[in-house]
Amino acid sequence: MRPTLLAVAAFLLAACTSTPQAAPTRAPETPTTVEQPAGTGPNCANANSSVVGKALGLRLQGQRESVEKAVTTCTYVGSGMPVEVRFTTNATAATFAKGRPEKAKAVEGLFDEAYETTAGGAETAQHTVAARKGRTQIEVMSPAGVEPSKKLITDLFGRI
Repeated sequence: MRPTLLAVAAFLLAACTSTPQAAPTRAPETPTTVEQPAGTGPNCANANSSVVGKALGLRLQGQRESVEKAVTTCTYVGSGMPVEVRFTTNATAATFAKGRPEKAKAVEGLFDEAYETTAGGAETAQHTVAARKGRTQIEVMSPAGVEPSKKLITDLFGRI
């Protein structure tokens, strides 16, 4: 019996002093927040979550960028309704008019041309403001309201 106990003790001692296996490695996940200095041209680096959140008076925690041809869409994470900023390059008066919703109201004095529209009820209102300056169009969709969206668009045109 004594040799068996010695064998078990030796086994346990070896188990306690052996080198533990390394934890499995996995690729780091891409962060959803892009907090970087403004770049050149219309992109989400120019409209990071802190810039957009401050202008709209909303607490935004991060963002996601998607690019499809001439449209870059920045979608923001936060509480409540979604927030989106879209940059369209190679915009023209014709493409701007074609994308304008039927019930949209013209906004005078906001760059080359602009419109606003609101959908939903009092608690779930989603405001859209779009403006074109030269060949660039910026569209903001948020629950924040028309005036904060106009302020954000003005700020973003200054950044690109």
